[in-house]
Amino acid sequence: MRIPTLLHLSLLLLLTMLGQAGAQFPRQCATVESLRSGMCCPDYFPVFGPGTDRCGVSTGRGRCVPVTVDSRPHGPQYIHDGRDDREQWPIRFFNQTCRCNGNFSGYNCGSCRPGWTGPTCSQRISIVRRNLLDLSAEERNRFVNALHQAKVTVHPDIVIATRRREEIFGPDGNTPQFENISIYNYFVWSHYYSVRKTFLGAGQQSFGGVDFSHEGPAFVTWHRYHLLQLERDMQNMLQDPTFGLPYWNFATGQNTCDICSDDLMGARSNFDVSLISQNSIFSQW
Repeated sequence: MRIPTLLHLSLLLLLTMLGQAGAQFPRQCATVESLRSGMCCPDYFPVFGPGTDRCGVSTGRGRCVPVTVDSRPHGPQYIHDGRDDREQWPIRFFNQTCRCNGNFSGYNCGSCRPGWTGPTCSQRISIVRRNLLDLSAEERNRFVNALHQAKVTVHPDIVIATRRREEIFGPDGNTPQFENISIYNYFVWSHYYSVRKTFLGAGQQSFGGVDFSHEGPAFVTWHRYHLLQLERDMQNMLQDPTFGLPYWNFATGQNTCDICSDDLMGARSNFDVSLISQNSIFSQW
């Protein structure tokens, strides 16, 4: 894998990027029926058959409601109104989704908000976020192995759309264009999808004048939620609700990369300075 010239401030985003545009959806909503109806309100525990417990309504977890979008006009920086699937997300695909009550969360209100756990999401749980460089050799190994596991484990709940909205049903008009994605790749993909250029049509140059993730007031809060989502996915994968992503204080290394070692993010190859050492598991990515 190529080592970037400048390290991204986020520890984990420096490892990989995906190159195809698309979007991400709950697996249960990636069907012809859901897309045609505009409803993405999956059941939580449908004892009495499909559609009887949308968003966990039977136990008060949530309910299926119309999507409310911000109808205010874009600023002058974005001049392509109506050309991008991300505008007023997710209204181009779904106009009804789950709204969860209390500490319930997730696409079907089947999980808990960060910081909460238990059957009714009423138990507080503290996650310790440690300095990556303070981890012991064993802890570093567990963390790196967990990242690799996330890289190769198919996300159980999410699929990605490989076509834009007007092409989502495929050439035959009845085959939704979705693919599986791994847990870690979903983390990278969702960030990429939020910042990619606006497609303006075949033969036209895509518009890249606006960055929807970094050039706006949601920069800090969105990225924090983004990392919390990866952390939650990895907790579920590891079946360990106490797992916490460590942090990296990138200032401590000054002009050197103090996490670029084979027991962490990978040292530089002795044979090709643009590659990661073959002794690092990340060289397989």
